[in-house]
Amino acid sequence: MDKVQFQLEATLPELKDLYEKGLFTKSEINQITKRRTALETALIRRVSRKEDFFKYAEYEINLERLRKVRWKKLKYHLNPPPPSASTYSLPRRALYILKRATVKFPGDLAVWLAYVEYASREGMRKVVGKGLTNALQHHPTSSTLYLLQTYYHLHPGSAFPRSAIPSTSKLDLPSASSSDEETPAFSIEGITPARTTLLLGLRLLPQSRDLWREYIKLELGWVEALRRRWKVLGLKDGLDVAAPTAEDYDGDVEALVGGEGAFGPEGEDARKAILTGQLVVHALTSALEAIPSNTTRTETEGDGMTFREELLQLFRHYPSPLRTKCLGVMYDDLDIIAKGNDTMAARAKLLSLTRNLYDRTYQEEVEEDQGQVVLEGVGLVEEMGRIGKEIRKSAKGGQGTAWLEVAGEWLVDQIDDCADNEQLGEYLTSILSSLTKPSLNPPASLLLNHLNLVNGSPSLLTTARSYASIHPSNPSIQRVRLEAEIAVSSDSEVTRKLCEEVARAVTQSGLSEEDKDEVERIWQLWSDWEDTRNSIDPTELESRWKYLLRQTQRFGSSIPELHGNMLSRYIISMRDLAGRRIPQTVKQVCSIYKPTWTTFFVVFFDLITADLNGATNGLTAEEMKSYMDSWRAVCSTKRERADVATSHVEWLLLRGKGREAFDVKETCRREVGDDDEALEHLESTWKKLIDEAEERKREAESDDENADEDEEMDEA
Repeated sequence: MDKVQFQLEATLPELKDLYEKGLFTKSEINQITKRRTALETALIRRVSRKEDFFKYAEYEINLERLRKVRWKKLKYHLNPPPPSASTYSLPRRALYILKRATVKFPGDLAVWLAYVEYASREGMRKVVGKGLTNALQHHPTSSTLYLLQTYYHLHPGSAFPRSAIPSTSKLDLPSASSSDEETPAFSIEGITPARTTLLLGLRLLPQSRDLWREYIKLELGWVEALRRRWKVLGLKDGLDVAAPTAEDYDGDVEALVGGEGAFGPEGEDARKAILTGQLVVHALTSALEAIPSNTTRTETEGDGMTFREELLQLFRHYPSPLRTKCLGVMYDDLDIIAKGNDTMAARAKLLSLTRNLYDRTYQEEVEEDQGQVVLEGVGLVEEMGRIGKEIRKSAKGGQGTAWLEVAGEWLVDQIDDCADNEQLGEYLTSILSSLTKPSLNPPASLLLNHLNLVNGSPSLLTTARSYASIHPSNPSIQRVRLEAEIAVSSDSEVTRKLCEEVARAVTQSGLSEEDKDEVERIWQLWSDWEDTRNSIDPTELESRWKYLLRQTQRFGSSIPELHGNMLSRYIISMRDLAGRRIPQTVKQVCSIYKPTWTTFFVVFFDLITADLNGATNGLTAEEMKSYMDSWRAVCSTKRERADVATSHVEWLLLRGKGREAFDVKETCRREVGDDDEALEHLESTWKKLIDEAEERKREAESDDENADEDEEMDEA
């Protein structure tokens, strides 16, 4: 506690000054001291947590907000007094707390980011620079830190944009909730240190897409700044030398003429080389070599082709006459990649094929539309026609399924964008349909996109049947087909047989999570159809459900969740359509089948929803206790037991049974006492549910008071 006492004694001059200025009362000063004592004590615990430092810093930040509000309220800003002990003490203290966090957790990047971001927001430029340098010593392979240091050099005095800080810290900064302003113009004096920072980062992270993209943008911006400066300062009546022509320089020729000879004979060639974009082209080619097209995707960055797509977007909208030259380098690289037969080659071929839709020459002082397609009218239709012919030609030329998938996704996007041009949309739809011929062996994703496109049209059923014959075991296509069949079928036996055939065909092992969800939706379609057909006869309904459950046990071993989820639907169906009490059905299910934790959770969620909607046929307290005992019997971890207990507590609190809810919580606490995660979850959920119960009670009392007032007004 000596450390806590030392830290609190250091705040005495500040607190005294705040009291003398009338910004805080004596009782508020005491509350601040008590709160700081608790927060300081949390920092010296045996196992420190970064959340405690963030919580303490956030408290000081909020205190500074309150001080500024009262400062204006007392009109100190009109005639400000000289700086005193409390003028900058609170921001300094918040920064000091975050600094202590960096010392305690030097290996946690989130702590360093919170420290430099807060210093940036407060305008502490020297602290930001030193903090970034120290952070890079502990995290030399963090691309975020190199990007922040580059921003620090290029935009001196500007706070870091919130979008540049990963959401790894939960620190509530003064302007964290506000939208970022436009990025200010960069300082040309900061180009050299920014370039040094990026090159250092690229030495350690040669495949960082973000660093390469920012480095290319830096060189492009520097050349554009020099070009505009030389255009403004150039003297056209300078030395009598041969002026360069447009063939020699793909840019502003006047920028080369104006300043002719200013660097002497040796520097003139270098100046022209820079302004003609040789430095930018070198950076671009280096980036493309360092990140080949087959570079895999990471958690934070895309693959090699995504990197090229981002560069294309950058050059298409960057205001520089070097746009055409940079795009030419990009398309040369894409043409080389497009010679293969894989997905990357198909994406490269499509980017090169559709270049005329998105590229335009740079025109100075002309505001450009930031939209996707730059053509319109007849030019757009003619270009779409050319692209459509090339897509068909490539598909017939044996480009493979990768080309069909990539081109199909692009066509679907274009059809959605052409909603206001019906004829163009029909043409693109015909191109898409030509890619779905069985002879081309189209991929399932392409067929599914086409089905979604024709959904609601009369041709949906015929198209779905055709595609289901191409991919009979694809769950997504079979689900669309089954929905279409059920919508038009009038023969129950045929429909039941079809449901069973489809369910058996798609239920197999080795499915992705998305396909597993589609398989469950197919079984649910079958069960929903059975509920609709047999809702009048409970005996027939239960017979059909038992057959369904046996099938899920037999074929659903590859999808463990399938049988449990179908059991929950069976329990709810027996209640809604057969009038059977849930405990009775649960007892039967537990004796015959194998319910899972999810089975009970889904049923309980339905019960809670019904209670909140005012249902009157809910379970009694004894029935709910029996249900919870059955649920607890299938729990495999203590965390699951805690979830069951909190669910029971929620149900009891909805009925005003606070004492019983407390007993349930305490019983579970004893059961999971040695599991910290389960215990923490239990306590936090208990607090949340108690707060919600108190809020409902206040709302009910308020409604009663309003009703009494209305009654008195009516009597008056």
